[in-house]
Amino acid sequence: MAGIKEISKMTGLSLATVSRVFNDSNLVSAKTKRKVLKAAEQLNYRHNRIAAALRSGKSMTIGVLVPEINNYFFGNVINGIEKKLVANGYSTIITQSHESAEIEKSALESLLKLNVDGILVSTSKNTIDFSVFENLQKEGTPIVFFDRKPALDNASVVLLDDFKGGQIATQHLIDAGCTALLHIAGEDNVSIFKKRKEGFENTIKESMPPISYHDSISLSFNVDQDTKLLKQILKEHPYIDGVFCHGDKYGVHTMNILRLLGYSIPEQIKIIGFGNNDYTHFTHPRLSSIDQKCDEMGTLAVEVLLDNLEKNNVIHSQHILLPKLMERESS
Repeated sequence: MAGIKEISKMTGLSLATVSRVFNDSNLVSAKTKRKVLKAAEQLNYRHNRIAAALRSGKSMTIGVLVPEINNYFFGNVINGIEKKLVANGYSTIITQSHESAEIEKSALESLLKLNVDGILVSTSKNTIDFSVFENLQKEGTPIVFFDRKPALDNASVVLLDDFKGGQIATQHLIDAGCTALLHIAGEDNVSIFKKRKEGFENTIKESMPPISYHDSISLSFNVDQDTKLLKQILKEHPYIDGVFCHGDKYGVHTMNILRLLGYSIPEQIKIIGFGNNDYTHFTHPRLSSIDQKCDEMGTLAVEVLLDNLEKNNVIHSQHILLPKLMERESS
């Protein structure tokens, strides 16, 4: 069976150079890599990643831990993560916490048993004790948090400016002529939802002329219960003409209920969501939203992690992505 010695002989390159190619070193040129990989293909050589990992002390595998894999946002972040990792010669092990702090801790232990080189994580909404992450970092495990900021003094994080996103969404409704606003808020124990609500309230506070009415409520995502609640609120405050929802899922849900109640969107009430999910293009009318930069967040999180791995030194840093307004017919 052919090995790197045969590839070295065929290409005229040193064993060290051939080895660097298979270890994804940045010390070799793209031309040299192509030459080595072509020879490997001709010789039917398959690089043994396990043996290479034993020699280098690296598994070339990164663990990814998210609350929900079937969530549109996390699915798209993972897509960005995988593309970037594959391009850099890494494999990915993906697991989920199901928004449970206990499952999250167990998932972390499983990833460590698999000898991952580093971990990319978005913590569960119920995580209040971050000591397990703190201990891992002290032990030298590179960790990069994304989307949700942990309550840690020292952490590498890649976040969207959710406060700014809340401001943009609210200001968009005001610019569209709305004078009485309702915010469909998420859980306050989730940092991103809290920041979006704060962005909404800050924009209302600074608005000139002043907004005549504003309030924040939570919905259960139960059609009957939420229809009853919105009907009562609109009966008490019939002048509400703009709604900002903390997520697109609730944006579509709210829009459907308002239409069932006989309201015309956007003529009577304008609506904007948050997330820029694919399905916002297929609602009627199409739902305005705030783009969360999912792919970019995943790519940047990998870059931060690989930078720490390459330097063999954990450097804590914070990276903030700016949200973008996606204006459509609902507003």
